[in-house]
Amino acid sequence: MAAQCKLYRNTPQLIAPRTWTLVTYERAIRNDRGMEQDLALIVPDRDGDFVWARNIRWEPVTQPEGDVRVRQFMSRFIRDPHGIRDDTGAGDRMDSPGRDWDTTMWPFFGRAGQPVGVEVWHDHHEPAAVGHAQFVGMTWDY
Repeated sequence: MAAQCKLYRNTPQLIAPRTWTLVTYERAIRNDRGMEQDLALIVPDRDGDFVWARNIRWEPVTQPEGDVRVRQFMSRFIRDPHGIRDDTGAGDRMDSPGRDWDTTMWPFFGRAGQPVGVEVWHDHHEPAAVGHAQFVGMTWDY
């Protein structure tokens, strides 16, 4: 039997430029073993091998006329974001017209009591919105 925690957001979260920001969520769709914390983190209650997944949708950004600078949008998993920070599974992409989607799955060990979250970053000149996000931690170890 698997244990799973799945967090969900479907309203915009504004992200300041050039600042790693923890994604927050509106609700837990699934919260086996009470792993959800503060609608932002998944905290395993026991050690185990986990499959972690994130889905991020960046809303379109407006570039000033004549500004052709390529924008970069990044996301990563972050262990212990309020303590001894350790990131893994980072990914980046260039901005494209319209909404940008980023879906990543990354297997890594989940430690009992160590929170895991998702952080995002961009280098647009003004705040950009994450319009939709999902974050899942799942293990078959218990």
